[in-house]
Amino acid sequence: MATVSTAGNAELHYVQDDFDDLDQVVALAARVRGLTDTVDVLANNAGRPGAERCTLSRNGYEATLQTNYLAAFLLTHHLAPVLPSGGRVVHVASATHLSVALDPDDIGLEHGYSPVRAYATSELGMVAHAVTQTEEWRPDGPQIASISPNVISTRLLHAMFAVRGAAPEHGARNVVDAATRPLPSSGAYIDDGRPADPSAQVQDPGFRRRLHRVTSRFLAAWT
Repeated sequence: MATVSTAGNAELHYVQDDFDDLDQVVALAARVRGLTDTVDVLANNAGRPGAERCTLSRNGYEATLQTNYLAAFLLTHHLAPVLPSGGRVVHVASATHLSVALDPDDIGLEHGYSPVRAYATSELGMVAHAVTQTEEWRPDGPQIASISPNVISTRLLHAMFAVRGAAPEHGARNVVDAATRPLPSSGAYIDDGRPADPSAQVQDPGFRRRLHRVTSRFLAAWT
């Protein structure tokens, strides 16, 4: 795998923001668009575990939902004009999405909050959004995938689960492969490098439409 030290004449720019603040997400997209006319690969990999108690972002949304889903949705929206037809968008999600159901009328989990549920439903949103984007952008948009990189040993994992995971390098390889190798289809869900079926809810067009409408309403002030 190429690294910064072996990439030859590559030019590296580091930009930073806080996904707890959607104004910063919009500003980040503007900075990226000021640096380049084309984004060949966008990997949405920001993630946070569910907080012990329901916590709100600076914008008043459940914080895990905002960092893991709303911010990625918004960033992708604002970078869409510079994503070419041959480009790739990778939503890094989690197989935990298979364990939950999401009510689009309660995506902030005002009823029945738990840390794991907050995390898993935010990842369900990412997997569903990959399919919705494919339907919106086809046939001329970039290809899109959502992936579970496997159970990876990170602070995020250990904040919620008392299990061991694979090395971070394993997860990184799965992200790189999803960004560079041919996909089985745009909108595909890939679990540890292999195509897999997402949850039944993700496969329901009616659910995806409802989720998209609610999400768009939440983000209207920033789009």
